[in-house]
Amino acid sequence: MRLAAAAVLTFVLVLPAHAAPAPRRASLKLESVAPLVVTGKNFGSREPVLLNYTADGARTVLGVRAKRNGTFRATFALRLDRCAVFTVRAAGVRGTRAVLQVEPACKRKGPPKRAPARAADPATA
Repeated sequence: MRLAAAAVLTFVLVLPAHAAPAPRRASLKLESVAPLVVTGKNFGSREPVLLNYTADGARTVLGVRAKRNGTFRATFALRLDRCAVFTVRAAGVRGTRAVLQVEPACKRKGPPKRAPARAADPATA
């Protein structure tokens, strides 16, 4: 009888732990490049967040505080080209982290690069 009660109790305590949703991962989203505007979500409620912008050796740091719902909007005093390659890293004081890497696929001037010609495979001929 005790064994059955212990098994039921263990099942009842373990089941809700597996059914609980996984914590959401913090993320950053690019809103604009002129000026540079980034939004964040799933940070801690009112968590102070430090944002680091880096590109080509340049670095800019900006501090913000997340709202009660864990979101924020940060505006950097930067006006970037739409083809700019850069990274924004966010680090909250409670350990929440997110990274935004921007590598746009802008058209390059000049003729497009062609793939090298492949030799014909005699097995497929």
